[in-house]
Amino acid sequence: MSYTKSLLLALGISAVQAVPKPRGDEGIRWGKCDIDTQGLPVECAKLTVPLDYSDDSCEDTLDLALIRYPAQNGPSQGTIMLNFGGPGQDGLNSMISYAPIQGPVTGGQFDLVSWDPRGTGQTLRFACFEPEEIGVTLAHELPDESPEVRQRVWDEAGYIAGNCSERLSETGDLVGTAFTVRDMFQIVDALGEDGMLRYWGISGGTTLGATAAAMFPDRIDKVILDGVMNAHEYYHSVGETNIVLTADDTFLGFINACFDNPKKCPLATITDSPDAALKVIVDTFETLKTEPLLVPVEDADPVAITYSIANSFTLSTLYRPNSYQLLASILTAVVKRDTVALVEAFSGDGSPSAVPQQGQAVMGIRCGDKIPRVDDLSDLDEVDEDFRETSKYFPGFGVGYYVYACAQWGFEAKERYEGDFQVRTSSPLLFIGNTYDPVTPLASARNMSAGFEGSVVLQQDGFGHTSIAQTSNCTNEAIAKYFADGTLPEEGTVCAPNHPLFANDEEI
Repeated sequence: MSYTKSLLLALGISAVQAVPKPRGDEGIRWGKCDIDTQGLPVECAKLTVPLDYSDDSCEDTLDLALIRYPAQNGPSQGTIMLNFGGPGQDGLNSMISYAPIQGPVTGGQFDLVSWDPRGTGQTLRFACFEPEEIGVTLAHELPDESPEVRQRVWDEAGYIAGNCSERLSETGDLVGTAFTVRDMFQIVDALGEDGMLRYWGISGGTTLGATAAAMFPDRIDKVILDGVMNAHEYYHSVGETNIVLTADDTFLGFINACFDNPKKCPLATITDSPDAALKVIVDTFETLKTEPLLVPVEDADPVAITYSIANSFTLSTLYRPNSYQLLASILTAVVKRDTVALVEAFSGDGSPSAVPQQGQAVMGIRCGDKIPRVDDLSDLDEVDEDFRETSKYFPGFGVGYYVYACAQWGFEAKERYEGDFQVRTSSPLLFIGNTYDPVTPLASARNMSAGFEGSVVLQQDGFGHTSIAQTSNCTNEAIAKYFADGTLPEEGTVCAPNHPLFANDEEI
């Protein structure tokens, strides 16, 4: 083995490091999109890339589905690539939701480009169940309910893993993050600019961005990783306990903020203190394990609000501070077992909405990327205990089907980054983390930044998932300056959100 190849392997970079030039020589031809653009001035295109970067003899190709939101503030100063997370969230539909938010933050002087990453949307979609099958297959239970539930989740996750292996045996190993990195640089080359990466990745997109910076450190211009996942855990741990590292603190912060604004928070009408509210919620959740709350539905069977549903809904709603009043209303109704109020809360204009995300794609990408596997449920005893020690109130949220399915996954991504993320990039990265992010803690941003020489962590002293969950002029200015000329905020900078929790909500 040559010295060069040995060095590449030691860095976790495969011998297929070079990204081949796009196969078409005409560049990207932008045109009309075939999705609901909601009136946004976006354009779409296809770009042909190699299907299998690990096999030089393979001539099969893949058409990436691309979308562009042109610069809205003067002539374009270049392109910023966006990825919206998961991993498994598509790019085209997500761009419609996020471009009006992220575009102005960048200064509006850049084109924003995204794409459906492998396994999502229109690009080699990872789907091993038909829509009518997946709802039946998943009971959506959390494994911390009981040993019986834990075994059932393991068995169902094993069925999912086996079914995916059988149905996607020919393409399932082609949707990993490393290949997606190579696709992204194909797009960068086809744009015909300077061949350098400008990128803003949120949530799961931070692992994609960190992997891109580690694989191609000399092609980094400006990269923001916002709402940072611990990529070390992502690749090398069966279960990622960092996911719930600050979940409890976020939950407690939500309750405390409720009592700071009692006229705007329904929970304050049923208890007299944050401690009392916490106790009654926890006790109610425990009761739901054996006594689900049956909510009547017109012309249908009642819906059972179980522990798993209530617990998962609570943490997932903590992603979005603008839904905290709704969360307080729903928790109040559940505590009081008031099904009428519960139906009203869910049917109101404030009901939470999420950008479409493909759960099967999340498993396909994440499980193929993960290196560890286990043979038996007992092999996860220590993992489950780690989650219980990390989070008192949400220990099962980080486990669920993704951990149990990935542990039994039948194939590996054809290429995985196996390095240590100790990297010197051509330009330094900017990491952003919220103080109270329920799933991507500030600690993960600091952990990842430690490996990227010269990078800086910007702390947003707010709640929710990623910096865009709460508007902060301070954070937005730092992002705009960084993309404009590479200026990084000073190490230790802390930005406050513009408004505290519940500040803009109506009084109850």
